[in-house]
Amino acid sequence: MDFDFNEEQYVFQETFKNFLSEQYPLEKHIALVDSGERNGELWSQLVELGLFSLIVPEEFGGLGMSFVDMALIMEELGKSLVPPPVTETIIASDLIARFGTDDQKNHYLPDLAEGKLKFSLAMLEESAGFHPADGETTIAPTVGGFVVNGKKILVPQADAVDAILVVGKMADTGNLAVAIVAPGSEGVALRKHSALDDSCYFHEVSFDNVKLAGEKLLSSQGSAIGERLFDVSAAINATQLVGIAGRMLDIAVDYACQREQFGVPIGSFQAIKHKCANIAVDVDGGRSAAYYAMWTIAEDAPDRAKAVSVAKSFCGEAARLANNDGIQIHGGMGFTWELGLHHYLRRTKVLEYSAGDVAYHRERVMAETLAELSL
Repeated sequence: MDFDFNEEQYVFQETFKNFLSEQYPLEKHIALVDSGERNGELWSQLVELGLFSLIVPEEFGGLGMSFVDMALIMEELGKSLVPPPVTETIIASDLIARFGTDDQKNHYLPDLAEGKLKFSLAMLEESAGFHPADGETTIAPTVGGFVVNGKKILVPQADAVDAILVVGKMADTGNLAVAIVAPGSEGVALRKHSALDDSCYFHEVSFDNVKLAGEKLLSSQGSAIGERLFDVSAAINATQLVGIAGRMLDIAVDYACQREQFGVPIGSFQAIKHKCANIAVDVDGGRSAAYYAMWTIAEDAPDRAKAVSVAKSFCGEAARLANNDGIQIHGGMGFTWELGLHHYLRRTKVLEYSAGDVAYHRERVMAETLAELSL
């Protein structure tokens, strides 16, 4: 059986790889962060490449591709440190395509495919765990619609998106649902967080009796919508983490081959070889785990939760170690602000703790394994 990607999938990867390396290199990313500007140009260029249409069904103007097709592209987006609304808008497309009514699909998906809408996800709460089901935000039915109450933290760039997907529990049934809330709605308050990664700032978002029409609610009978949102987010983050680890490996190896000490490249020293080899092993293992997780997402496989948690835990740790060793290979200059390696480390820390950290997902793998054994 052939487990490799097909030629078309590699062509898509190469297209995005070439574009991002030319149009959004690290130097441009750093310049935008230092200036405080938002890269609207990058968004429009990604629209022209058709990124946001890839997983939108064909009947709504998309290409109808799967998350297997997206795996290699997500890895490239991770390498280039693209802003979170890019991937979160793609996640929103998947959620609406799966759980939206016909009217909701007709209303949102064509605009999503054309990149006319930006979405952000609101899952985390200050006193709750990582999983959406742990939160206390409520969505209560009322005359002609719903009312949302609660507070979410670490919502990426909430002031720069068109809508926020807010996970909450239905007040009447306790089932999870997702409200589509415009950040400018009455009763919505934003407070900017101080974040480790300057290139993807976050907000605390409060919802005080926010009234919504009925068509602004995505729901399912039970927890399916919350599980899907959490697993897709974790799998995409894992794939981006692999991309960052791979980029750090390339940078470290390139430097080790050029930097000389005692008349020879430092890459000839055993200690440096071992660090590079360890990163390479972790990157290969992380890719296997992340790609399989993306397949389970595409196929809705029975082992989806376990596969996603294996990928998220492994890739989170692999990327963290790749950054630590990659920076150390550069010696003292690796810690300088000017070199810019810290941007990869900062994004890694953000992704590592988004949609569950390493410890959470290891416990989830254990729980899933015990459940399979009926223990």
